[in-house]
Amino acid sequence: MVKNYFLKMFAGIAFLGLLTACNTTSDPTESIPNPDDGPPPKRVLAKVSSNNMSQEDYVTTAVTGDLQTAVSKDESFAGSAYYTGTVTYTNKNITKIKFVSSATSSLVYEFNIVPDATGKKIYNATSTTTGATPSASVVSDYAFTYDPVTNRLTKILEKRKEGGISAYNKFINYAFVYSGENVIQVVCSKGLLDINGSPNMGTAVISKYSFQNYDAQKSPYSTLPTAYFIARSLINPAQFYKISPNNPTSMYIELPAPATPVNTAQSYSYDNQGYVVVEKNQNLTFTYKNL
Repeated sequence: MVKNYFLKMFAGIAFLGLLTACNTTSDPTESIPNPDDGPPPKRVLAKVSSNNMSQEDYVTTAVTGDLQTAVSKDESFAGSAYYTGTVTYTNKNITKIKFVSSATSSLVYEFNIVPDATGKKIYNATSTTTGATPSASVVSDYAFTYDPVTNRLTKILEKRKEGGISAYNKFINYAFVYSGENVIQVVCSKGLLDINGSPNMGTAVISKYSFQNYDAQKSPYSTLPTAYFIARSLINPAQFYKISPNNPTSMYIELPAPATPVNTAQSYSYDNQGYVVVEKNQNLTFTYKNL
């Protein structure tokens, strides 16, 4: 009986071993981990639309995503007109941006940019604004100031030759206020230069552009060069929020009297990478291109 007992016990162990072997080989892929998809592809903003009508278009190179041309609304024109900004590079740095409107009555802007040694900041710049007559044309010289600790842009001083005058006679001072990395206000002071060529702040007229209550998600404009949006914002300072890494949920613009202050709310939907895909209040849709 003892012998039979051991025979039965060994037979049971052998049977269990056979079951185990069958279970581990019945699905050979079961023990292989899912392949790693890797990081998501880098993306760049391609289009901003409203009701399927294009509002902004950005043409970039296929591999590196370098901005080549950008089309955006001409705010100075009462009707439907758009500026096309053409970008020129030198040694991979933006050195020229020219804005031409589809409205022939609008000004043409050409910015010549000198980057700093790192190529990440603008050291200084000049611009020529051409109008239909010499009196409407402007020549500008820009000096950029950065915080030595944070490297944030804190001031742009623009000295202007207006009305065909050969000497600098007017200025615009752009002063930046931040919360973290985001621009929350730009104070624009526009006035006359004194006899020494320095801003006479006593003559200044003030405009304030406030960008409030930023979210913690990715700005679509952060995928494109900051230098482009700085130049575009020197035409229309209401666009300075586009140099921020996040998205404001309201904007408050105070222009000199008799203009009435304007407050604009913004609300967003995001994709699974944290990029804005819809701005709900203005019914804007953002489309990206993968690189």
